Amino acid sequence: MYHPKQSEEKLNDLFNYLQDAQDESEIGSVESQIWEIWLESGSPQLNWLMEKGAEALQKKDYNQSIEFFGQVITLNPDYAEGWNKRATAYFLRGDYKASLLDIEETLRLEPRHFGAISGMINIYMMVQDLKAALKAYKLLQRIYPQKRDLAQQIYNLQKRIK
Repeated sequence: MYHPKQSEEKLNDLFNYLQDAQDESEIGSVESQIWEIWLESGSPQLNWLMEKGAEALQKKDYNQSIEFFGQVITLNPDYAEGWNKRATAYFLRGDYKASLLDIEETLRLEPRHFGAISGMINIYMMVQDLKAALKAYKLLQRIYPQKRDLAQQIYNLQKRIK
C-alpha cells in the first residue's frame, strides 16, 4: 500500500545516502529505489495511465504519450512524475519550451528530481545555452554528487564557456 509520508522519509534517506556514497553498484541501487518511489503514484488509474504513456513513448507516438501524461496531471497535479514524463515526451517531440515548463513544475514538486534536471541540461545543451546548462549541472551536483561522469562534464563545459 502507498504511504506518501513513508515514501518521503525513504526518499530523504536515499538522497542523504547519495551525498557520500562511493560504491557504484550501491549508488545504482539507490538511484533505482528513488525511481521506484517516484513512479508509484498511489493510484491504480494513474499507474495505468503512466504505463500507457510509457508505451506510447516507446512507440515514438509522442502526441499520444503527451495525452496520457496530461490525463495523469489533470487527475493529480501534485504528482511530479506525471509532469516529468510529459516533459520527456515534449522533449522527444522537439518542443523544448513545453518540456522546460513541465520540468519547472516537476522541480517545484520534487526539487531533487535528478531526471528532470538532466532533461533540463539536455535542452540547454541542444539550444547552446551553456551558462544555463552549467547552472543546471551544478544543481545536479548538489543533489547527486556521485552521479557518474558529472564532475568531468562540468569541467568540460566550464572550459567551453571560458
